[in-house]
Amino acid sequence: MSGIEVCRECYVPRHITSEHMWLNSGAIVQSRDSRNRMIFLESENLDPLFRGIERIIGMPIEHALVAAKRKAVRAYLGSLMPEMTKEMLRRREIDWKPVNDGFRAFAGMSGYGRYEVVDYRHEQDVDDYIIETISEPYSVPLACGDMLAAFEILFGCDLGVEYKEIRPDFFELKGFVAGHPEELRGRLQFREFKLKPGDIELERCSSCGGPAALSDYAWHPDRGVIVNRQTGKRMMLTGMELDTIFTELESELGDIIPRAVIEAQRRFVRTGFYDIEGMGTRGMREQLAIRGLGNILELKSNERGMQIRVENAFLHLMVIGLVQGLYEYAFNLDTHLEWELSDDGELEVVVIPLDFSFENTATA
Repeated sequence: MSGIEVCRECYVPRHITSEHMWLNSGAIVQSRDSRNRMIFLESENLDPLFRGIERIIGMPIEHALVAAKRKAVRAYLGSLMPEMTKEMLRRREIDWKPVNDGFRAFAGMSGYGRYEVVDYRHEQDVDDYIIETISEPYSVPLACGDMLAAFEILFGCDLGVEYKEIRPDFFELKGFVAGHPEELRGRLQFREFKLKPGDIELERCSSCGGPAALSDYAWHPDRGVIVNRQTGKRMMLTGMELDTIFTELESELGDIIPRAVIEAQRRFVRTGFYDIEGMGTRGMREQLAIRGLGNILELKSNERGMQIRVENAFLHLMVIGLVQGLYEYAFNLDTHLEWELSDDGELEVVVIPLDFSFENTATA
């Protein structure tokens, strides 16, 4: 992976800025297929968020995390690979290892961690398997989904996965031939987002054309790690699977899921994990846009409450919990929450301190 080309000006891998577009609408999309929205997000938030959701609803969600990530990444990698290459892999006319090296390079540039193949059997029968290790995974269940997606393409069969922790931040993953549960087949549908044009003018790198703000992050593709130079927080670039996970869980379990996602995010953010200085419109607007979470149209915040409107909102449940948690952290108080997401993707959130009545929201 040391041969990865980076921009000489901003030091971001050129694959990142050539394969993805940061739009003026507050969205990040895949260059080859603008229907595929992406997010650039703090990854240290993920596993604590998932555990928080499990505690709130009283049941595990790991199976849904693995399944959604597997399906999303398989579709994404499939879109990058010519059909002829896929067919040659199925016929074993080309070696899968160089292709896997490309997948590993992509994972490294995206901040997923470092994968290494340690053992495998590939005879195209039910006894096939693959064993990998991953160091510094951005999320253990999502890393399992990534592995499944890659090797289902490479081996041409459905796989199951199991994992074990070898030492802190170092795991062994084993993929084995197995069908997927019938209840998961054909599900996990990805939503279509019709984006409204915006007016966000992100400063651009004069060399690669990507957002200049990406130079605020240190990219370590050999480790599979991206770090915010200012906050020290770890980042990752990923697709629509988190939105799909929450949508699917809601269809299974009902309204408890949106409440659980928002509450788990609120609790985590209130610990001080995020710190957006002053919560001013410009700063927070750019922060959401560089993450691909939407375009802030309006933001009012003071000791009486907070009101925010976001167009082209993505991962709206996490955004709602983020907004509420940030406000509570900034003012050190508990709040009441109201929110609404329109059919065209406009999110409105109102956060009011518990000792203020909702009649005062107009002055917040």
